[in-house]
Amino acid sequence: MLIKQKIFAIAACAALIVLVAVLIKRRKLREEYALLWLATGIGMLILVIGYPLLLEVSKMIGAVTPTTTLFLFALLFIVLISIHFSVKFTLLSDQIQSVITEMSFLRKELEELKKANGSG
Repeated sequence: MLIKQKIFAIAACAALIVLVAVLIKRRKLREEYALLWLATGIGMLILVIGYPLLLEVSKMIGAVTPTTTLFLFALLFIVLISIHFSVKFTLLSDQIQSVITEMSFLRKELEELKKANGSG
């Protein structure tokens, strides 16, 4: 790996880690996701610093080049994130449906109370 590539990759990893820290501090990112993104940044940093490890992993999975291995890991990461968010969205959708149902019952009960108080 060329020194310019290594410097850029280390800077990108550091930027990701700093960004996650800033987002946590501003309460824009929950700790649940922060751990995931910090692990991603640290994992990328390990692969950049330990380039021979990346070469070895590439050899183990039969990839021709290390970039293929990185793209494979990136694709797997995106798939896992998509599945995780799909599960979260499903849970939120179910919760919203429950809230809507409860609100409609409460609205009907409120209207009945208003009618009872208005006529009595």
